[in-house]
Amino acid sequence: MNPGEEINTPPINTQSILSLLFGILTLISFCTGLLPIPFTGILCFPASLLLGLLALLFGFISLNRIRRHNHSGRPMAWIGIMIGGFVFMCVVCMVIVIASFFIFAPNSVPMPPFLENYQI
Repeated sequence: MNPGEEINTPPINTQSILSLLFGILTLISFCTGLLPIPFTGILCFPASLLLGLLALLFGFISLNRIRRHNHSGRPMAWIGIMIGGFVFMCVVCMVIVIASFFIFAPNSVPMPPFLENYQI
């Protein structure tokens, strides 16, 4: 390599950085919702669901743009997709399990007063 020669590296895709950032925030909000602190799950699980969706969305957009424009950042996009997808599926499974408690065993779970007269 000559001293005056430049190294041309492709630019890092901005969406892949956002996908990684949203994936990390998804994981943090999901783990915070699992803490035994009252009412953290009510706030953190919907936030982790939204952040997981954003991580997936920005990850797939960045993979498409990386392929088209020869940018770098593919590992960051894949990490964001994997973390966002995993936590998104965990939250969806938790919602299904909680909903099945109310549907299949309504007498074993104490019903909130505003849902006592509600029928499915």
